[in-house]
Amino acid sequence: MANANDKANCQGTVVKRDKFIQLKRAWYKFSLNKTSVIGLVIVVAVAICAIFQPWLAPYPHHAGEFVDFANVNCPPCKEHWCGTDGVGRDILSRIMYAFRGAFTLGLGCLALVVPFGVVMGLIAGYHKGQWISTFIMRVTDVFLSIPPLIMALCVCAILRPTLFNSLLAVSVSWWTWYCRLVYSMTSSLRNEMYVKSAELTGASTAHILFREILPNCFGAVFTKMTLDMGWIILTGASLGFVGMGEQPPIPSLGTMVADGAKYIPGQWWISICPALAIMIIVLGFNLLGDGVKDMLSSEE
Repeated sequence: MANANDKANCQGTVVKRDKFIQLKRAWYKFSLNKTSVIGLVIVVAVAICAIFQPWLAPYPHHAGEFVDFANVNCPPCKEHWCGTDGVGRDILSRIMYAFRGAFTLGLGCLALVVPFGVVMGLIAGYHKGQWISTFIMRVTDVFLSIPPLIMALCVCAILRPTLFNSLLAVSVSWWTWYCRLVYSMTSSLRNEMYVKSAELTGASTAHILFREILPNCFGAVFTKMTLDMGWIILTGASLGFVGMGEQPPIPSLGTMVADGAKYIPGQWWISICPALAIMIIVLGFNLLGDGVKDMLSSEE
């Protein structure tokens, strides 16, 4: 009995050591791309601001209903690093609070579209040539023919402008990219020997899809998720810019850019600072996505 326990403990130690070695190898491949490390730093910094903004924001009470006519349109200075807006609110504090909405939109959208799109892609790819595959891919083609921003604007025009409705509007057409990606990978993987072996042993379709094929799609799906975070946030900011995102006084990057547009070029900081925040987020996730792609690559 003692020998069996010792053997089990040794096996557990070996598994943990192998996982640690795999993590070190993955980090080494990721760190070779210095720009990806910069992207990771940007994303982590923005995430920290989004989570801890009540303690990090210099004027947290400016994120709500607040008016300070004594400091209206104040240019960037040591008290207000990004200046103030048309009613005297600190722009930097509002940007930090807007980061939470941006991350909520991105993560919530991915949480909805990735499982649905991946499952549809697996089914369509595995049953390629059958009616169910044809039906799924033709529906996908219909949604792909409409630009995501146009579809989101149409949905938001019907619904009440809120963060949750913006999330639903972006999700309506975003699943198609994951469906198309997984469909193409599944179409080729279904002819691999390990899939044929599972079929010959009587494995169920669900086992083949989720235990044999899906793990081989994780790398491409995760890379696309990282890249899509920036684009989803940019699409949400576009909805806010036209007044179909979160409504005032809730801070929203797109709404802040739109509100400051009427003050350009005199009070440029009101619009430029939120626009730079959007650019930094998108840049960070794009750089991070490149590193994730290198990290998950099967090439040595």
